[in-house]
Amino acid sequence: MRSFLIALLSLIVLISPSYAHTEIESVDSIMDRMMSSQNVSQATNIDCIKIPDHEFEELGDSAMDKIVGDAKLHEQMDIMMGGEGSESLKQMHIVMGKNWLGCDGFQGMMGTRMMPMMMRMMGNYYPAYYSGYSVILLIGILGWILFFVTLIFALARKSTKKR
Repeated sequence: MRSFLIALLSLIVLISPSYAHTEIESVDSIMDRMMSSQNVSQATNIDCIKIPDHEFEELGDSAMDKIVGDAKLHEQMDIMMGGEGSESLKQMHIVMGKNWLGCDGFQGMMGTRMMPMMMRMMGNYYPAYYSGYSVILLIGILGWILFFVTLIFALARKSTKKR
């Protein structure tokens, strides 16, 4: 009986993390829901004052998921902002949701208050945003240096043999 309980508990512990991060609703479906709740046909007509923070949080999380494009990277970014359930992550998602709709008085998603991690789209590329980029760059540079050093030695050896 005891081994059965241990096995059951282990199974629950192993399965639980898969349910912790549920599927994120798409930005379009959240926007459709907001527009239908306010009886408007365009997102620009949404009255931001009538939207509760929990809907902004949901929209911000979905927008972040859409921009990042990778569930694992999104999860890492959530952890860096305080982790699931933290107040700092909640506030960040609310700000992202307001920025997405243009409800904070700035220029939408590309406004001045948005974090730099979101700025890699639209040509604002910065290599440090990609994990492992510096290692790959270093390996590439060392590879080229090794190639040219080998080429120089081979040419020098070939020219000394001709004499």
